Amino acid sequence: MLIGVFKSNQKLVNMLTITLTIVLWLPAFFMDLEIEFSHLVSTNIKWLDIVIAIFLIAAQSIYLNIIVGEYKLVKDNSHLTSLMFVLFNSCCLLLLNLNQVVIANTFVLIAFHQLLRMYNLKNNYAILFNASFLIALASLIYLPYIAYFFLLWLTLIYTATPKWRDFTISLIGLSIPLIYFITYKFVVNDLSEINFNNELITIFNVRWSEFTFFLKLFFIVFTVITLLSFMSLVSTLNRSGVRVKKMLVVVVGWMSVFGLTTLFMNQFDYLATFLIVSIPLAIVIANFFQNIKKTWLAEILFLCLLGGSILSYFS
Repeated sequence: MLIGVFKSNQKLVNMLTITLTIVLWLPAFFMDLEIEFSHLVSTNIKWLDIVIAIFLIAAQSIYLNIIVGEYKLVKDNSHLTSLMFVLFNSCCLLLLNLNQVVIANTFVLIAFHQLLRMYNLKNNYAILFNASFLIALASLIYLPYIAYFFLLWLTLIYTATPKWRDFTISLIGLSIPLIYFITYKFVVNDLSEINFNNELITIFNVRWSEFTFFLKLFFIVFTVITLLSFMSLVSTLNRSGVRVKKMLVVVVGWMSVFGLTTLFMNQFDYLATFLIVSIPLAIVIANFFQNIKKTWLAEILFLCLLGGSILSYFS
């Protein structure tokens, strides 16, 4: 079964990650949404949008798993983080479109990798600049990601002994893409189109009452597993070394919290925020499945998630 396969540390499993992403996104080629989302990014070529999204999600899942393995964020090296990330980004038909969050997550993942490198590093000026620059790029694509800039500062305070130069450099890194963006708009006489209220509008204008039964079932099971995962994480923290413990606090605590704050910036777009927090939650839930000793139980729980997701495509 999938949990047993993805618990393996063999690089060949990366090919299964790509295959699973393609399989979960296949319905997008053949099924039309009844609700049109005018705020999705698009090349205006449906199949090309889907191919780009598949490529980004598969690449992001593999990259995220590399980060997790490098910093030992999950108990044992495996590909469970990739599995969870792919599932969360493909869990319902409404998400099977190229959108701002999927694109911005590429820059967020690279910035996240930079943040983890800051632990006990004396000369971290380049890392701070890179991370803040990447967060700014993600924010230009989807403005609510600006919340992660404060995550950068908290990570700096928690993992190092910051100086005033650290904060100044991070502000410079954040401001450069914004300055270039405003300058470009000024050059093309397009400043009047800069309206941050437009950037904060919902991507998926769908409320809980509009979700199908099986999609609601998926999120109910997901919520239960998430709560169990956090409980498991507390136990893991007590046994982890100091370095891993700090990393897990950054990933699970602050990244999840700041991700959830985007709800107040995108007019409670639950699906967009779900995609934002899919990065930290993929890690903590992968850690939970890794620690389940009874393989059959892990397989049943995952099949409940996968089944709810697939059934929601056709309901």
